[in-house]
Amino acid sequence: MSITIKMFQTAMETYGAERSSGRIIAGNGLPVPGFIVSGITFVHSGTNYIVTIGKEVPEEILERAMAEFGETSPGNENFWWGGIHSLKGILTLSAMLDGKYSKGLVDELTNATYKNLLSCSSIPNVGFPFHGTPGMESLYKVLTEYSNTVNPFGNTDLNLKDLDFKEPTQYLDDVQVSLASQKGRNPYKRLILSTNSSKATFAEDEKGWFYDTYVSQGNGYIGMGHYYFNGISRPVDEVVRLHYKVNKDNYDPHPDDIDLRISLKTGLSWNFHEKQAEPATNEQIEIMITHLKISIEEIRKDILCKMTT
Repeated sequence: MSITIKMFQTAMETYGAERSSGRIIAGNGLPVPGFIVSGITFVHSGTNYIVTIGKEVPEEILERAMAEFGETSPGNENFWWGGIHSLKGILTLSAMLDGKYSKGLVDELTNATYKNLLSCSSIPNVGFPFHGTPGMESLYKVLTEYSNTVNPFGNTDLNLKDLDFKEPTQYLDDVQVSLASQKGRNPYKRLILSTNSSKATFAEDEKGWFYDTYVSQGNGYIGMGHYYFNGISRPVDEVVRLHYKVNKDNYDPHPDDIDLRISLKTGLSWNFHEKQAEPATNEQIEIMITHLKISIEEIRKDILCKMTT
């Protein structure tokens, strides 16, 4: 497991921990938040876990916390040597240190933390109007459904916005949820929902936004993406991408492998080299729509169904 800076900060604020004074810089040079619980200072590592500064967590408290997750020694999903790798892990340790631990309290705090995080996950769907062909119009409609499926918490699709989500603690064992965001310089937002066989990602930063999915298909996989570039890092464009691999364990190309991109700005398509782009054919548009629909179905079945009632 892993815990982002935003997840750590939100969890500790939800818990009511005291914010440590002074500016803390992680090993990678990032300023990171720190919080004090019963005299122990927890800070984010700057990567994907939490560490302590100075006084360490008493061994008997750490062992009790690990036991709650069925772990007998550091080196597992929630606790590592010198690190805490999950949101529930840090909440469990904090409550035990303060002598007020109960599973119900940690579940309540976990639910409140994720609800706070997920309420800020919306990304605007700004792009280009579709090119006036029936094929491109159909592609746009499916792309809207795709984007709203990837980010079910911020979508506007009438078929999805009334989804009845379970409490986060009811699905976190089946679906991994990672959220990260930053304001000020280099602002960004990112949400990742994943299982062993599927992954859905959306993100926005100062350069644009993207929706991205990976779903298993037999021995292979389908990788889909919907990207918008606003001109800062590359020319303004909106692109839908398909990468289909027949056998993920074989790096050699297969005749049925597909690598296809279509620009929604220009209506051009290409495989590997944009300089060789040509007008998208009806067959290429249909191929893109077909794999988008498969990806939508798999994400709903493998991720959303586990998160909703």
